Amino acid sequence: MNNLFNKKTYQLERNLKAVVPLILLISLVIDSALPTLFPKAFIGQNQTIISHLVVYYIIAFAFYLRNSYIQLYALVFGLIADSYNTTLLGIYTVLYFLLAHFILMIRKYFPRNAIIHFMLFIVSITVIDWLVYFFYLRVGYTDLSLTEYILTRLGPTLIFNTALSFFMYLPTRGLLRWLGYDDHIIF
Repeated sequence: MNNLFNKKTYQLERNLKAVVPLILLISLVIDSALPTLFPKAFIGQNQTIISHLVVYYIIAFAFYLRNSYIQLYALVFGLIADSYNTTLLGIYTVLYFLLAHFILMIRKYFPRNAIIHFMLFIVSITVIDWLVYFFYLRVGYTDLSLTEYILTRLGPTLIFNTALSFFMYLPTRGLLRWLGYDDHIIF
């Protein structure tokens, strides 16, 4: 019996080490392509959508999984996101790492369910987008006023990512159950 338990634990660890980075990589590629594929009829002329699928999965893996090495993965994929999507290295690297660390620290105070995950996601993308905006404003990378930023970037981003999180609910639940963490998911 003990040998069977060790094999199952080994399989779970192997799945985590292979699947978590793969999901984050796929999410990063989709994040870059999704806003360009989104129909322009749904957004205003000057509005921009920023997809945060990587943030969604960083929160999911940090919130639900015990041994996922998510801080290391968040750091690495933040660096990849910086080099792939932005011209300034370091902002998403630091923010993704801090997000994973923050979720790991607070998850013991919240029940593990989809509503909490959804709220953490919305609050996280709001904070991340605000911090990136203020950083870019401070270094002179953007000159948008706060009102213009909220109307053209933050608002459409929040609406898009809210809808995205609803669509990602069932695939994420299935993925987490496949990874063997069914007993920690209360949906």
